[in-house]
Amino acid sequence: MAAKKALKKCLQKLSRKEFKEFTDCLLDREGEPHVYKNQIEGKDYMEVTNVMVNVFSEKNVLSVAAEVLRDANLEGFAGELAVAAPTSAPAAVRVEPAPEPVVPGKHFVDKFRAELIEEVTFMEALFKALLNEGVISPERDRSIKALPTRRKKLSALLSEDLQDQSKKNVFLSVLREQHRDLVSRLERS
Repeated sequence: MAAKKALKKCLQKLSRKEFKEFTDCLLDREGEPHVYKNQIEGKDYMEVTNVMVNVFSEKNVLSVAAEVLRDANLEGFAGELAVAAPTSAPAAVRVEPAPEPVVPGKHFVDKFRAELIEEVTFMEALFKALLNEGVISPERDRSIKALPTRRKKLSALLSEDLQDQSKKNVFLSVLREQHRDLVSRLERS
C-alpha cells in the first residue's frame, strides 16, 4: 500500500503538462508488462496510479514510475519516489545502502574515481544492478554500453550519472557486492 500512496502523491504534484508528458512516456515505454492508451486516456492521477499498480504490481510500480519520470525529464520527481520507498525497486540482488563515506566530506566514489575507472570489471553485472536500482535508465544503460571501452563506460557513468549522494551510495553498495576485494583494498589505502 505504501508504494501506491507514494506514487499517487508524486503524480498529484505534477502540473497538467508534466502529467501529460508522464502518461505519454508511460505509453511509449518498451518492455512488458505494458500500459495501453485505452487504460489511461482521459484519466486523472488517481486512476493512472490504480492502473499502474494493477499492471506492474505494488512491488515494481515505483521503479517503473521512476523510469518513466526520468524518460519524461522529470528527474526530481523520480528522486522523490526513491526517497519515499527506497526498497521498491525489483532487483536480482537487493543492494543495501552503503555506509557513510570513508573520508568525511569526500565520498568513496569521488576519492577513488581514477582507481575505479582502471580496475572495475564485470560491466554487464554492474550496469544491470544499477539499472535495477534506478540509478540509470534503460536508455542511459544503452548509451553507456555503446561506448567503445570499459574505461570510457565507467568514466561516463561516474562523471554524468553519479552526481548525487544517494546514487553514489547505491553504486558503492553494488561495488561492495561485486568487487569486494577492490573496495576493501581501496578503503585500507
